[in-house]
Amino acid sequence: MREFTGPHDYFNESYVRDWAGVANSRRPFRTEFFDKFAAEISTLSNPTVLDLGSGPGFLAESILTRCDVASYHLFDFSPHMLDLSRARLRSYSERVCFSQGSFLDAQWWQVLPGPFDVVVSMQAVHEVRDAARIPRLYSELRLLLRDGGMMLIADQVNSEEKTEEHFLTVSEHEAALRRSGFREFRQVHAAGDLVMFGVKR
Repeated sequence: MREFTGPHDYFNESYVRDWAGVANSRRPFRTEFFDKFAAEISTLSNPTVLDLGSGPGFLAESILTRCDVASYHLFDFSPHMLDLSRARLRSYSERVCFSQGSFLDAQWWQVLPGPFDVVVSMQAVHEVRDAARIPRLYSELRLLLRDGGMMLIADQVNSEEKTEEHFLTVSEHEAALRRSGFREFRQVHAAGDLVMFGVKR
């Protein structure tokens, strides 16, 4: 597995627990996005879902609580994040499964039991740590979706007020997704420093 080069020590159990303990209080509007993800998925009939960069399972818990999901697959770089998810989602054990891996690795998607009806991601896409890598990630994610499947992404974006080298603007995300073969781009929600958008395969 490729070394992670970002600022977070996701292989440190204490760090991961501290991160999970403050993530939603540091950005209290995150719960708005959990609601939006669940609302989108609740319109589907028994979908299979992949959660990319699933973290401690906050998004998964929100979706599984509110939606009739056939199966839910959590993929994360950190074994400690996955441990937190397993504990959080214990009551859904018959419908959830977990994979540790890095979407920086070559052909990382081959370990996953796709295709999926839905791919979701909450604040994970920018963890490629190089905006030039994001279009490639979108092309790889397209391989994991069924024809007609839906992808929902929420992440930090660049704007006139804020620019960082590992973020894209909303229009750059849209362009990258369309070049990767996705269609029907729409902005679903925005709050704080996060934007959520959806596309179809």
